[in-house]
Amino acid sequence: MSSSNVSKDSGSNGSLLNGLSKQPTALSVSDLIDTAGPESTSQPTPEAPKPRTQGEIAESTKRIKSKLRLLQADDIAQLGEDRKSKGYGLLGTAVTYGETVSFNLTRYIRYLFDTWSTFVIGCITGKLNPSEAFSVIFFSAGASAVLILIFTWCTIATYPPIVWAYNLLFGNISGHLSLVNSCNPNIFKCLTQEQSEVAKKKLGAEIDPNGHNPRIFDLDIAKLLLQLSSLMYERDIKPMHNAVDAARTTSTSQSSSTITRSITPGAVLNNLFAVTDITKILNTLDADSAAGEAPIHKFAKEHGICFATASELKTTSQAYCSLFWDPTGTWVLVAFKGTDPTSFDEWTTDFTATFEDCSEDIPGFRFVHKGFKDRILPSTGRQPYHSIAAAVRIVCDELVKGHAAGTKINVWFTGHSLGTAIASLAYAKALVAKDLGPYAILRDAYVYATPICADVHSRLFFDSMMQEDPNVPRTLFRVTNRNDFVATGLPEIGDSRTRGLGKDNLFNFSHLGVEIFMKDHPNPCQVRGDQVRQFKIHVKSAFDESMIRKMRAKIVARGYNQLAVLGWLQYIPIIGRLAAHGTTNYWEQLERIGLLPCVEQSD
Repeated sequence: MSSSNVSKDSGSNGSLLNGLSKQPTALSVSDLIDTAGPESTSQPTPEAPKPRTQGEIAESTKRIKSKLRLLQADDIAQLGEDRKSKGYGLLGTAVTYGETVSFNLTRYIRYLFDTWSTFVIGCITGKLNPSEAFSVIFFSAGASAVLILIFTWCTIATYPPIVWAYNLLFGNISGHLSLVNSCNPNIFKCLTQEQSEVAKKKLGAEIDPNGHNPRIFDLDIAKLLLQLSSLMYERDIKPMHNAVDAARTTSTSQSSSTITRSITPGAVLNNLFAVTDITKILNTLDADSAAGEAPIHKFAKEHGICFATASELKTTSQAYCSLFWDPTGTWVLVAFKGTDPTSFDEWTTDFTATFEDCSEDIPGFRFVHKGFKDRILPSTGRQPYHSIAAAVRIVCDELVKGHAAGTKINVWFTGHSLGTAIASLAYAKALVAKDLGPYAILRDAYVYATPICADVHSRLFFDSMMQEDPNVPRTLFRVTNRNDFVATGLPEIGDSRTRGLGKDNLFNFSHLGVEIFMKDHPNPCQVRGDQVRQFKIHVKSAFDESMIRKMRAKIVARGYNQLAVLGWLQYIPIIGRLAAHGTTNYWEQLERIGLLPCVEQSD
């Protein structure tokens, strides 16, 4: 962009917002910058404000969504630039099945090269001792073989005639939901309004000063957050792909290297493109987003919640991060989408299980899972975490205006599958960096089907940081259903207190947080993790056991529960471990746990 264009920030941002929100209300550049920087300088009103009108709440929500849309558009612009510089083709409606298969094959070959070259270099330089070398061979050979099967599956599952036949035969039966949620087309009807209202109230509640011991695994919160984690799978990515194509095919007038890490909403767009081109990109992004995100907005509206995408996680696959919040409440939820079963790119992220140094990004940590780190804290370019933290600050700065001086906004994290691993690293970063703004207070995380993601040193440091603030009891609850392969299938010696291996041994991977291994009532849930030696964990709800059973009976009577035969799949060897990973089976099991103190699970 020419210097004249760059200097007209006020006009540019006004155009951005008008093109984005389709509303007459415009925001100044100072409005955008003040809420997006590393620290927010605005202060709450000294006296308790008057209750906001519905119109004021609506305007506040529009401001939040406009700014978050610009952060998303900055991600889109950067993705377009990256694809242009690497010579990648288009993503949207113009992409062919053959091009998709070719891209996946290239991705697999690159995975093989990166994985095995790391092993060879480690052996030549003497970095790996024999046991560590064996662990790398075990992981690399196993992952390489499994990815061949997954490549075959993705190739078949995305073949247009197969997709057409599936939609014809099972579209109505599955409720036209994503494959992950399709086992129960009524999954998003299973949470009652009463349950969601109770959960929302708890999400915004002040910290319980007596909440250190026992810690409370709140079943009401767990149910709402699992619903929202599952809901993340229902976004159509075509609008995002079309917007990336628009950015890729639009000429830029300067290098993006100087602005890739900017977190001011619209900064990347303003520095890369002229105003007319920005409008084109934003219009392309907005054109089909309402339809692409319709299931999410529908559920959110029914439960009095707002939704907006916060980051594309530096990928054009289906992985992304979004925020949910109550426009009249005092909480915001950071949610990460899990692996799409037919996305080979996301599968390779899951299986890039080599150690990557994370000490610069999360001081105190050492090594983490490379594939997950590259999604949230990549070594080059824009780091999605900083965009997400900026988005949280934006929401918190707006929400606090409707409440008394000194009010804090509770920030929670959630996700399923791949999303849990990324959520765990993002939560750890927020815990250490303390960069969510002056009004935010980091609370708990509820994550479902979590894979291993860090080494033992990082896990122990994480545990110590969770106890750092005596005024804020924090717990990362890692919820596991049966022998879910993703959560329990890979070696997790790093979780053990009694077993230990070399620092570069991949068998030494571990989980972050406290595991809640769900059991059917009247059996107590089992817990595991070093922190459970410092406190007990109780499962509690605002509803007693009889009320929960009655609500469950109503759901079953309406036919909203999952078919029993799909639950029985969990008892079949091998297949059962994959079936246990599904969101619908997690929901069914969450419905069956009892309100009891948890018991510790032995190593």
